Amino acid sequence: MLKKNQIIVGALFLLSFLFFSPINAFSISPLKYTLSLGSGDDKDLIVNVKNDSNIKLEYQAVIMGVQQDNLGRPIFKPSTDIAESWVKFSDEKIVLNSNESKDVVFTITIPKNAPPGAHYLGIGVRESGVQKIGGQLMTIVILQVAGTVNETLLLEKFTSIKKYFFDKKLTYFLQVKNTGNIDLSLKARIEVYNFRNQIVDSNIIDLGNKLFVQSNRSTEIHPSSSDKMFLPGRYRSLILINYGLTNQQIVGSVSFWYWPVWFLILVGVVTILILLFFLYLKNKHERM
Repeated sequence: MLKKNQIIVGALFLLSFLFFSPINAFSISPLKYTLSLGSGDDKDLIVNVKNDSNIKLEYQAVIMGVQQDNLGRPIFKPSTDIAESWVKFSDEKIVLNSNESKDVVFTITIPKNAPPGAHYLGIGVRESGVQKIGGQLMTIVILQVAGTVNETLLLEKFTSIKKYFFDKKLTYFLQVKNTGNIDLSLKARIEVYNFRNQIVDSNIIDLGNKLFVQSNRSTEIHPSSSDKMFLPGRYRSLILINYGLTNQQIVGSVSFWYWPVWFLILVGVVTILILLFFLYLKNKHERM
């Protein structure tokens, strides 16, 4: 099931890069470029634009950076990646008749002093006079500048949503940041320990697609309930995140209290019985 969900998420991730116009249809290809270049290198990337409508249309070449929001979803936004300034295009305006297509050449030139790392760009076209998102189509470019790779993940926050839980529906909040220079794959699991430091639960957690450089990701985690978490008391949870090609690990910890309903009822009943007993002793003493 987890593998199936990852495939679905991956498909949606790719589809989310596509913008389409519901009025004047046009298309571009390819949908993605992945390349690695060294300092001082240059490369031409060709984007084919086709007017699929039945009228003549004019387009403008577009270059944007690609970021992620805190849920890992891609966002096309200009002036967000320094690599945008490394790209030039052959034609600023493209006029196409119905069913006509044309290649637009985008040239990437890596500066000689460019540091190694990953960059994410969108190159494509926008229908002239249309500013809405549906009026543009982008090809995603994943660019790796060659050099020493630094895989670093910062665990910014890991907490339980509540300090006291009265059922086994545990909820956590997690926030991490990629502080390295390359995108990171993430694998995680949560382990729960009782007051004897014995593990009572372990869950694999899906943290979504790769985390972009200098991007944050935050999410609420709802692991499945554990039948082994029975006794009331203080518990401790660990989150273990493996990341990157080097499979490094970062660990976070949080403590919470578990007070099951049956235990609270038992405490209430015992308390009432004790009060009734003392009340009985008091009344008996007064009669004497």
